[in-house]
Amino acid sequence: MMNAKWPKCVVGVLAIIAMTTLIACSPERKETPTKGKMTALVSESVAPILRQEQAEFEELYREAKVELKVTSTRDAIVQLFNADSIKTIVSSRPLNAEEQAAVKRYHLDFTEYKIAIDGVALIVSRDNPVARLRTTQLDSVYRGVTTRWSQLGWKGSSSSIGICLPDENAGEFEVVATKILHGGKFSTAAKVVGSSPEMLQYVADHSNSIGMVSVGWLANYTEKVKVLELCDPNAPDSLGIRGQYFSPHQAHLYRGYYPLTTEVYIYTRTDMYSVAAGFITFISSAPGQKIVLNSGLVPATMPVHLVELTNKSLQ
Repeated sequence: MMNAKWPKCVVGVLAIIAMTTLIACSPERKETPTKGKMTALVSESVAPILRQEQAEFEELYREAKVELKVTSTRDAIVQLFNADSIKTIVSSRPLNAEEQAAVKRYHLDFTEYKIAIDGVALIVSRDNPVARLRTTQLDSVYRGVTTRWSQLGWKGSSSSIGICLPDENAGEFEVVATKILHGGKFSTAAKVVGSSPEMLQYVADHSNSIGMVSVGWLANYTEKVKVLELCDPNAPDSLGIRGQYFSPHQAHLYRGYYPLTTEVYIYTRTDMYSVAAGFITFISSAPGQKIVLNSGLVPATMPVHLVELTNKSLQ
């Protein structure tokens, strides 16, 4: 079964040094948290952030080599469960009910570390005047009930809605299927893409399309696509936000106001003396969490300071 989650305190470089000191008192090992090689499967949704983490870690620790293999979220999880050679993965979502049941059934043993809070951004072309949708409208679109943009406020448009979907094994696909369709099936897509850059480019080039990507992929495309604000009419009373629209801004992800918020996890079967342990420690430290923050996601292991939003376009 899964062990306890990573502590919320600042661990950082000092923790890596401490682990190295412990190893110095033990029989000599070829691998330490700062020396050796590791391979991790990484969800394509969060690949840009992990590549930055890899570069910074390897710059600090020249004798450590991190190989990142990008794949879908579902494939990464399946390989962690079934392939002895795969010991560490980065998932753009938590394990779903089916996967959690498999963990219990087969007594799988690995450790879970929450490293970030992410969001699935709903994107349209810059030529599309629609700026906000209710989650109930999204449900209708993705089920194929609402089929034209004129039904969503694009006055005078005769354009049909072109649904662009990622592969069904992608993290974004499952987040939207779970939180918008509540387990239901998507209608036939106009286009299925194999990567986030392909998704962004397709939506930018097709004025009638609607797509989805992780917030971490938006940095270089904000001038090409528009991110929709979402409203959840069924938001819990405790949040006090019914009737309000929110973008996937970091403050809204942190508070849970944005309806398509999700979490990023590292799952690993390695021990505390491995390069994987050193890499996870770095990602959870202040420098690693700064990379998360600068990528548009919310740090999961560092204190979060909320700044009052004065720009209504972000609210």
